[in-house]
Amino acid sequence: MNAKPSLAPLALGVLLAFPLTALGQGKVQITSPASGATLDAMNENALVYDVDPGPRGDHVHVYVDGKEVGILRKLKGSYTLETLSPGKRDICVKVVNKAHVPVGIEQCVQVTVK
Repeated sequence: MNAKPSLAPLALGVLLAFPLTALGQGKVQITSPASGATLDAMNENALVYDVDPGPRGDHVHVYVDGKEVGILRKLKGSYTLETLSPGKRDICVKVVNKAHVPVGIEQCVQVTVK
């Protein structure tokens, strides 16, 4: 009796080895500021980002401490953060659909503003 090996375990291993972003699900990358960075409260600081919105996304929104501060149509570039008040701040870039509803693809960085 010749038993043919099943490819199911191999296929499962391949799927688990690659993150969902590799399967076209999208991603957000904030390249600046870095998480943990210290920003000057008196300066306008640049948020540098690169986005793959995936099949469900359309554009991105920028949030500071949960408050929407910008809508970005370019998927790669920079956005000037207006003067931030001192303290710890969470800066997030979230992919949204055409109805401006977040689709679950995002990245956040925490910075300290002095």
